[in-house]
Amino acid sequence: MIILQNICKSFGQRKLFDNIAFNFPKQAKIALVGNNGEGKTTLLNILCGFEREYEGEVIKPKNLRLGYLPQVPNPNPKESILLEALDGAIEINNLIKKRDLALEQMSTDYSQEVFDTYEHCEMMLTSLDGYRIEEDLREILFGLGFVEEQLDQPVQTLSGGWRMRLEFAKMLLDRPNFLVLDEPTNHLDLPSIEWFEGYLKRFNGSILFVSHDKSLLNLLADHVLHLRNGKMSYYVGNFDKFLDAFTLAQEQNAHMSKQVQLQSEHIQKFVNRFRASPSKAKLVQSRLRVLAKLRALEESIEFEDLGGSMQLQLGNAQQPGKNVLKVASLVIGYDKPLVKSPLSFIVGRGERVAILGANGLGKSTLLKTMLGMQTPLSGEVVFGHNVIPGYFAQDSFEGLDYGLTVMENVVRAAVNMRDSDVRMLLGTLGFSGNSVFKQAAVLSGGEKSRVALACVLVTKPNLLLLDEPTNHLDIYACENLADALCEYTGTVIFVSHNRDFIARVATQKLILQRHGKIDLQDNDV
Repeated sequence: MIILQNICKSFGQRKLFDNIAFNFPKQAKIALVGNNGEGKTTLLNILCGFEREYEGEVIKPKNLRLGYLPQVPNPNPKESILLEALDGAIEINNLIKKRDLALEQMSTDYSQEVFDTYEHCEMMLTSLDGYRIEEDLREILFGLGFVEEQLDQPVQTLSGGWRMRLEFAKMLLDRPNFLVLDEPTNHLDLPSIEWFEGYLKRFNGSILFVSHDKSLLNLLADHVLHLRNGKMSYYVGNFDKFLDAFTLAQEQNAHMSKQVQLQSEHIQKFVNRFRASPSKAKLVQSRLRVLAKLRALEESIEFEDLGGSMQLQLGNAQQPGKNVLKVASLVIGYDKPLVKSPLSFIVGRGERVAILGANGLGKSTLLKTMLGMQTPLSGEVVFGHNVIPGYFAQDSFEGLDYGLTVMENVVRAAVNMRDSDVRMLLGTLGFSGNSVFKQAAVLSGGEKSRVALACVLVTKPNLLLLDEPTNHLDIYACENLADALCEYTGTVIFVSHNRDFIARVATQKLILQRHGKIDLQDNDV
């Protein structure tokens, strides 16, 4: 399969990759893990050919059919769902264009070359089942939850989750044998994630994927590549086995380091004792050489912290009244209701409510309606006394000014905060030292999300409304965010499809469904 040979890549003075080399095994399902900013997406772009400014070589076999799923899908919003999906059949579409051109030329050009081109295209289309491509596409789309009535609708009618499914359908339609997936479960609802996991488990080819979903990492991965400080390490097994192996290696390194230190201290005592003794001069010189080797060995022993650089602590929020939010007979939607049953519930102070449900049922719309960004079809939303809401949207990082630095973006959003306090907050989000002066444009997706989160937190809210807050964060940042929200004294209402995050954070859940009564219930129900 694909071979990476001595891949080097730098951004300014920072060396992102330092002679990375790897031979991808056949039919392996490989998770690429590492903290935000370590270059996971950049490495995927190099492998796919989108990034060309690097040293080294990517060797690909002739029979490689690469399928790529980006973090953020970008379909044509005005195209119909069916026609947009058909664009995914790249090879078949190219053959059809080439065949039609040859057919047109044959009306005036009777050469053997033109006829052979036409015949070759026909033969290839037959061998690839190109004439049943629409039938294959429907099977894929229906498997992803689309229905026939949707297929002629424009893409712009789809929610973020449905657009991700459409992008996945386009990729599968080209019949790849090597999938490259960048955060594939972002925006997918839980039933779609389960379908997706089942499909990938059955996929008869190789997969390289980046994900912050621990369940997916453990269910799918049989190998793990770990990016850290420009190097890439290889482990056999799923994510938990990688953690076990990594932890064991660190324990062994710690034991070795301690033994080296003890030996060095023993030799140093000998040197100090006999340094002035002429009769021991040769022994002292010999011990000094050993001591130099031991110190070099100690410096070569690497210690790594998997916890990442994000150590967020939200602190105490200004306390509102007992009831933070009251929703009464609320009907959400645009031209028509997204769910049949009106919503009525009260969110109490300190609760952490997960809004769950299938894609397209209005989870994001509900958050926007609560905030007054979307007008309800009927009903009302009333905030309690002294409530200060803070909103983190799915696409919050798109609101950053990429011409400004990290610090400038956050200071611009801050309410009554000193610059020193802003820097302290950014430090807990992984931006220490001069990294606060980085241009927002050069940040990774996860780093941009953390800056966007900082822009929310500096408004000092006591009610956080978070729409898919773990999207784009690395797995360690997700865990830290979960811990921080659990210790937060304010109230949280959030949308998420991250199963581990929901289980850890939510005290209550509101499950949207198209039909039937919708009630707020405890998370253990």
